[in-house]
Amino acid sequence: RQTNTTHLYGYEYLGNPSRLVITPLTDRCYTTLTTALHLHRGGLPQGPAGTGKTETVKDLAKNLAKQCIVFNCSDGLDYKSLGRMFSGLAQTGAWSCFDEFNRIEVEVLSVVAQQILSILTAVTQGKKRFVFEGKEIKLDPTCGIFVTMNPGYAGRSELPENLKALLRPMSMMKPDIALIIEIGLFSEGFVTSKLLSKKMNTLYHLMTQQLSKQDHYDFGLRSVKSVLNQAGALKRADPDNAEDLILLRSIRDMNLPKFISQDMPLFNALLSDLFPGVEPPTVDYGSLQRAIEDELAREGLQIVPPIVKKCIQTYESKLTRHGNMLVGPSLGGKSTAWRVLMQAMGKLKKEGVEGFESVRAIVINPKAVPYANLYGEYDLQTFEWTDGVLAKIMREVCADERPEEKWLLLDGPVDTLWIESMNTVLDDNKLLTLINGERIAMPPQVSLLFEVEDLSVASPATVSRAGMVYVDAADMGWRPYVESWLGRIGDKEHKEAVRALVERAVPKMLGVRATKCKEPVPVTDLACVRSLTEMYDALATPANGVIAGEGDAYLRAIEMTFYFALIWSIGATVDEEGRREVDSNMRELDAQFPHRDSVYEYYVDPKKRAWAHWEEKLHAAFRIAPETPFFKILVPTVDTMRYSSLLNTLVRSGKHALLTGAVGVGKTVTVESCLSALDETYVSSVVNFSARTSSTRVSGTIESRVEKRTKDTWAPPGGKKLVMLIDDFNMPEKEIFGAQPPLE
Repeated sequence: RQTNTTHLYGYEYLGNPSRLVITPLTDRCYTTLTTALHLHRGGLPQGPAGTGKTETVKDLAKNLAKQCIVFNCSDGLDYKSLGRMFSGLAQTGAWSCFDEFNRIEVEVLSVVAQQILSILTAVTQGKKRFVFEGKEIKLDPTCGIFVTMNPGYAGRSELPENLKALLRPMSMMKPDIALIIEIGLFSEGFVTSKLLSKKMNTLYHLMTQQLSKQDHYDFGLRSVKSVLNQAGALKRADPDNAEDLILLRSIRDMNLPKFISQDMPLFNALLSDLFPGVEPPTVDYGSLQRAIEDELAREGLQIVPPIVKKCIQTYESKLTRHGNMLVGPSLGGKSTAWRVLMQAMGKLKKEGVEGFESVRAIVINPKAVPYANLYGEYDLQTFEWTDGVLAKIMREVCADERPEEKWLLLDGPVDTLWIESMNTVLDDNKLLTLINGERIAMPPQVSLLFEVEDLSVASPATVSRAGMVYVDAADMGWRPYVESWLGRIGDKEHKEAVRALVERAVPKMLGVRATKCKEPVPVTDLACVRSLTEMYDALATPANGVIAGEGDAYLRAIEMTFYFALIWSIGATVDEEGRREVDSNMRELDAQFPHRDSVYEYYVDPKKRAWAHWEEKLHAAFRIAPETPFFKILVPTVDTMRYSSLLNTLVRSGKHALLTGAVGVGKTVTVESCLSALDETYVSSVVNFSARTSSTRVSGTIESRVEKRTKDTWAPPGGKKLVMLIDDFNMPEKEIFGAQPPLE
């Protein structure tokens, strides 16, 4: 009984789930929702993400012992799918909570209003049976229809008036965080919960105000909840430890991984102000840290503190949340962090260390396939359901009851077009709800990892649901990559010579590029250095004059090859003005460059072991083959000769290349002439991109050129190597949130 309403107890056994902290806000919500049921209406809690809308509806259902079915709505839902769900609810008397109801298309919502009206009218009239969507079905009058909304978020629509009239609105804007922290700590066994809750509430308030505004920051209720869970786990593991020390460590562990380097000092200052004199001890990760370092060494990577720290932070974040995001720019070490952690956990499992399981990772790029192919779709004509990639994989891994951990890794841009359908998977429901009504429950051994550059187009509803680990490329820099690369050079004399050249030239040229040059296509320092190492590997061969055991001639060949690779990696991305800067600085590094023309006009002559002009490669007696069509005639020039030679070197060593430049300067012609000159061990294919090119067409074109060898391996026929030319790489039209699926 509540206010003037009376409700029947449902006697539905729901297990022993955790209950909600009762606050003034949840009390008001309960009163509103029970009154709505009494008046034969639906309930509509609305407000920002992380205010407790869904959990309050679920907890009210627990109070009345009713089954509450949570369903995550998406813009792919049609009225027939929803009609089937409403029909089931009306017949079983269960409650439904439709999360983010306003993501459904407005046209569908109008029909849904009619469906809800027919159910509520039948309940009001006290009917035992009624006609729904042309069929007579039985009616359980205790059924309840509740929907939640995030008004004003991206990808949301306004509810039509005829639907609003059927739902009783309830605004849930700001949860009572102080009270939730206090009761949460008390329930975890903290004696000084009142004092600690004030400190934690103040800290979160100050962090919201004073730290920088980043897309991946969230200091809402879900973030607070993860800290409370971690604090409870630490308290149970060490009951005699000081309570303020336990809470301080939990706050640090749950928040430090997501902060950018500029916010770290301010966060530590806030902690020392609120917890004066409390110094958290340095945590020893023992066997895990040792296993991570062993795996880094085994893979030939550098054991540097930033990458070890990110591996451990990813592990810790996984302990409290089943959905985590590795955020940061490309080449920052995100993939390395999770791969090394995965291998380290497998190693510890083999050694019999308690608490670790082997890991199986399944990687998907969610933007490489259309939305319908990702989650599945209905054919409205035949009512045939086609499974999606993600739905199929989720079903398989969730049905696997073996104790090994399964990581579903979604590597690609996160935007509201696809990620919102994962919201019920990421929150406490742990359910993937599909359009056909199927609900895939996620067991404890399955977890989600997202690898993403930024979250600029993700809604707060998504950001608040996932644990964040920020991987900053600046923390790593380019030196660890160079050290790992040098480790692969076998000859000691060669290695030391290259190391000296790197120290002498690379920092200088990266500084010139950053301060004095403009780049038409901006590239990071690490990408430039990676380009340098790959170019050098392709060029430093005996055929190009780099022959070991020839004393000074050997060292001079290494030096010239390195400088040539430097010009065509760090110096290759800059514009014409920048090339003049590169030219003058390269001459300071090697005074033996000829004075005529710029350094870009010279290559290393392997026979003379000296700088030679590209003109020398041109054949004076050039003749056009009589059978060549006029439009296919290519007159060799210094430019075409230079770029063809560079491309040829890269292709033969299996490296990728990107040619940029204005329209009509000869990029396509140069590449085509290079491909036509390849021998029979190569097979080439051209894909022309346009604004209308789709990811399906791109994958179809690639698949037509390869054949299946094993379950997961495709290769060109006849043991050949496939070289793809993608023309007009920048042309595919951007989606509403900036992604280009064909490029994914």
